Amino acid sequence: MNSQKPSFGEIVATGSAQQETQEIDLTVPKADGDRLTTLLETQQVKGWWVVNSLKLAIRKAVADGVSPNTLVLLFLFPLVAALVAFSRQVVGVNGFGMIVPALLSIAFVSTGGMVGLVLLSFVMTSAVFGRMAIKKARIPYLPKLAVLIWLISIAVLGLLIMSPMIGLERLMNVGIFPIMIFVLLAETFIETQITRSVSTSLGMTMETIILAFIAYKLMSSTWIQNQILLQPEISAILILVLDLLIGKYKGLRLSEVWRFRKLLSK
Repeated sequence: MNSQKPSFGEIVATGSAQQETQEIDLTVPKADGDRLTTLLETQQVKGWWVVNSLKLAIRKAVADGVSPNTLVLLFLFPLVAALVAFSRQVVGVNGFGMIVPALLSIAFVSTGGMVGLVLLSFVMTSAVFGRMAIKKARIPYLPKLAVLIWLISIAVLGLLIMSPMIGLERLMNVGIFPIMIFVLLAETFIETQITRSVSTSLGMTMETIILAFIAYKLMSSTWIQNQILLQPEISAILILVLDLLIGKYKGLRLSEVWRFRKLLSK
């Protein structure tokens, strides 16, 4: 009996298919919005209208045609920002600021985790080899960066064209938005290489990707999406309180505790 091992493309496709059954692409306004709309219809809003003002406003907006996906994403983005702030202020993660990991997490939501990692890895690899190819070109920085983006775009174009042939059909449905976010990360990575060491830029890039992937898993949680949509007033207040609590933290970061653990134990 012949048994064939699944190809890498089949593994990615299988993982993506499993994710599609569990996750909603919140970046597409009407994609699978019926589930969230039905969820709103199952909840009866009772009590004083001032206390339930956000619930009523959300239902009015959805009835007027606003996508519930967009509304949930607007609540999730501040939650991701709070996660990034916590990682910087309390944990001590040295990523690429606030916006890059937040946008990268949304790009993962758009592509799916496995497909996003494959595409991001390809973009980053193309950026590294592209920079090596044009490193000795005697042109100013901005034109050189434009050439690098051209090389990355051509490489991604080739990948999308070849994706059906190598078993990565899921890549054909990827929009331009996540690709541009991945290119933004590659540009930031290259700039960090120029101003700092290669090891520092690699470390910051990996921390940013890991943080963005954690945020992506958080945003993809059906339970969190449901709670935010059904309890918007409580969600908004909790996120604000979380931000204030993070701002009040003045102790050592967890990375510093680990770094100086020998001194602290004496």
